Amino acid sequence: MKIKTILSFWIAVFYSLLSAAQTAPAPRQLAAKRTTLAIKIDGLINEAAWKDASAATDFIEFRPTPFRKEEETNRTEVYLLYSDEGIYMGGYCHEKTKDSISTELKGRDGFGNNDFIGAAFDTYHDKLNGFEYFITPLGEQMDAKISPQQPNSDNGGEDFSWNAVWEGASVIHKDGWSFEMFIPFSAIRFSKNSLQTWGINIFRRRILTGQTFSWNTIDVTVNGSLTQAGIWSGLENIKPPLRLQFSPYLSFNANHNPFAEKKWSTPVNGGMDVKYGINQAFTLDA
Repeated sequence: MKIKTILSFWIAVFYSLLSAAQTAPAPRQLAAKRTTLAIKIDGLINEAAWKDASAATDFIEFRPTPFRKEEETNRTEVYLLYSDEGIYMGGYCHEKTKDSISTELKGRDGFGNNDFIGAAFDTYHDKLNGFEYFITPLGEQMDAKISPQQPNSDNGGEDFSWNAVWEGASVIHKDGWSFEMFIPFSAIRFSKNSLQTWGINIFRRRILTGQTFSWNTIDVTVNGSLTQAGIWSGLENIKPPLRLQFSPYLSFNANHNPFAEKKWSTPVNGGMDVKYGINQAFTLDA
C-alpha cells in the first residue's frame, strides 16, 4: 500500500511538471527592420525612421508580483531598428505624473535610486552569453557582459566592469520620459552569418513602486533570464567590425649624476599594446 502511494505521488508530480511545460508561453517575437534614415540620438523619438520600427509593448511584471500586466497609465513602449552601423532602440516610459520618475546622478554603471530601461541581447542565441545596455531618465549608462548562469542567480553572471562605447540620451516629460540608444556593432559580439536570429529581452524598473517589468515573460522560479528571452529575427548582412586596437606609448626621463663622466643621461622607452578580438569568447592582448 505504501509503495502504491509513493508511486501515485510521483506520477502526479510528473504530470504537473508536464502540464506546466506545455502551458509555458511561447517566446515573443520581433521582426528585425533595417533603416537607412538618419536618427539623432537626443532622447526624442521624433524621426521618421521610428515610424517603421518594430514595437515591443504590453510588458509583464516579474517583481514583486509575477505575471501581472503593467498599468495603462504607466505603460512602456519600445522601438527597435538596425542599420549597417548598429542597433537603434528608442521608446517612451509613461508615468501618471512627472513626479513619479525617480532620478539620481550615480555615474557609469551606478543604478542607484534610478528608474531605468534597457535590453539584453543574446547575439549567438545560445542562452548562455549576452550583452546588456541600460539607460536612466538622466541619460546615464549601464552595461554588462552576461556569462553562463551561476548557482542561485536569476540573471546569470553580470560583469559590469565590462564597458562598451555607445550613445544614449533621455528626456523627461510631464507624463513620463523618452529615450534613444545607439549601439554600434563594434560594441557587441555576434556571428558572421548572413541571416541571424538573436535572443532579446527588454527590462524596465520603476523605483516608486518597486516594480520590474520585462517584455518577454520572466518566471522568477526559473534560473536565468537569457533562457527566457524573446526572439529578434531577420537581421541580414550585418558584419562584425575588425576589433583591433593599438595603444602606443613612449616614456623618457633625465638623470643627473654629478660624479659620473657623463653627468646627464636620457633613457627612452617605448612600445605598443595590441588588443585583438578573435571571437565572442577570446581577446588577444599583446
